[in-house]
Amino acid sequence: MFDSPFAYCARCGEMVLLDQTRWECAAEHQCGECECSLAGSFSGFDFGTVEPSGEMGHEGEQERRKHE
Repeated sequence: MFDSPFAYCARCGEMVLLDQTRWECAAEHQCGECECSLAGSFSGFDFGTVEPSGEMGHEGEQERRKHE
């Protein structure tokens, strides 16, 4: 059985799960755009904020080799 990490949030006065992103938690608890005291504790990964690195993945490398 897997237990998600959690902590008490003084802002909303509830226990919150830390296996989500800060933005997911803020939406669930109606915190909005505030300073979050638990911001560094969340383990969720927000894929919407990741910028492409410009590096070719495996498929791009194969395509490059075809054209050489």
